[in-house]
Amino acid sequence: MRGLHWFRNDLRLEDNRALGDLFRAVDEWCGLFVLEPRLINIPSVSWKRLSFLFECLDDLSNDLDQNGNRLVVVEGPAETQIPRLMQKLSASVLSFNEGTTPFARSRDQSVICSVEKAGHRVLKRRDHVIFSAADIRSSKGSAYSVYTPYRNAWWKKYSLSDHSDTTPSKRPGPITSLGPVDTPKILIHLKNNLERPAFKGGHQAAQDRLNHFLNKPVSLYHQNRDRPDLDGTSRLSMHLRFGTISIRECFKQAMEAAHTDPCYKSGVQQWLDELIWREFYNAILEENPRVLQGNYRQEYNYLNWQNNPDHFSAWCEGRTGFPIVDAGIRQLLSTGWMHNRIRMIVASFLTKDLLTDWKLGERFFFEHLVDGDPASNNGGWQWAASTGTDAQPYFRIFNPWKQSERWDPKGDYIRRWVAELRDAPVSHLHSPTSAAQLTSDYPAPIVDHANRRTAALMEYRRAREQNSEAQQGV
Repeated sequence: MRGLHWFRNDLRLEDNRALGDLFRAVDEWCGLFVLEPRLINIPSVSWKRLSFLFECLDDLSNDLDQNGNRLVVVEGPAETQIPRLMQKLSASVLSFNEGTTPFARSRDQSVICSVEKAGHRVLKRRDHVIFSAADIRSSKGSAYSVYTPYRNAWWKKYSLSDHSDTTPSKRPGPITSLGPVDTPKILIHLKNNLERPAFKGGHQAAQDRLNHFLNKPVSLYHQNRDRPDLDGTSRLSMHLRFGTISIRECFKQAMEAAHTDPCYKSGVQQWLDELIWREFYNAILEENPRVLQGNYRQEYNYLNWQNNPDHFSAWCEGRTGFPIVDAGIRQLLSTGWMHNRIRMIVASFLTKDLLTDWKLGERFFFEHLVDGDPASNNGGWQWAASTGTDAQPYFRIFNPWKQSERWDPKGDYIRRWVAELRDAPVSHLHSPTSAAQLTSDYPAPIVDHANRRTAALMEYRRAREQNSEAQQGV
């Protein structure tokens, strides 16, 4: 019996749930990746993310070659390309790991229908997260909308679950009659014209990064995770995004590290809690797909965003006159990645200081992030805008100057990414009165934070009052 595994956000051979099921079901197999025009031709595609993806695919292809197999890449809609290839190869089983987004779920259902209509079998598993939305429910059977009780329920479920590696020790052989398959021209064109990613892709690169993080930085993660000037985070987000390492492996190795050295316990616990945020946002999207189009907390549908185009352009270019904000945007534009604390600062600044719709910032991030994940990106932006699942009220507004002074105390992060300020004294980097006098090449702050904070509070209160009146039928 022959089978195909449709690789998506699981670009690895190890600890791959659906692939493991396929190995147990067939005698011969090959890997498949579908390059769908719907995913590479949209305006919001990140070219840095595509470049990283292609490097991950090259690494996966090399791993398959070493195991005597191949990765077939085809271009076109999955629901037509997969049945066609299965017929060509006389394959009777398709395996894949399910998606969370509305697009992925709709496409997957179309693929299942077309494959089963042809008389073939489909093996579908959950792999991108440890638990789905249906797995973590409240005592009333409903989904959680606040992180802390979700985290507590998550850990309880995890402690009662079996986490043994179920990867079969024996792999089926390759499909012997697999002839030459032309590489899609669009893939050749893109690979020849995209710049090399700032982060190395592939399973080995992910494992190396995890090993580095668990060797030392994780011991101080609970202290250093908010410091963008330090290499204190795992930087595995893009690898988890494309599945070059499994989330289960991250938990397993981190917990082993904490068990081996008790000094690691606090850092490991904090890091794993952060990974549970990723599970939480996936559950929110799975349960409420509408969040990709609008506010999770619908009382804020009455917000009147100002959406000043000059302010938004300055934010997108890293020219706001707020050094910590501009450093974050420039890091993103240069590398396709931004430190998480800085993501919160720049998102709060756009939505609260500039009163700009979070959806514009969400789209901008997705256009540039290598680790751009719809669930985490949306969840993070709605958290910052207070329209999402954050348990704190709307009046949490980050002060960019205080955030800068606290988390980049020596100004090393700012100086690295804002070239105009490399020679500025540290006291000038965290002060609005000094920022405008730093250098003629650097802009003055485009807004006054104190005034904008007051304006934001007034607007959020007004929106809540208008919503309350509407609910009462006034």
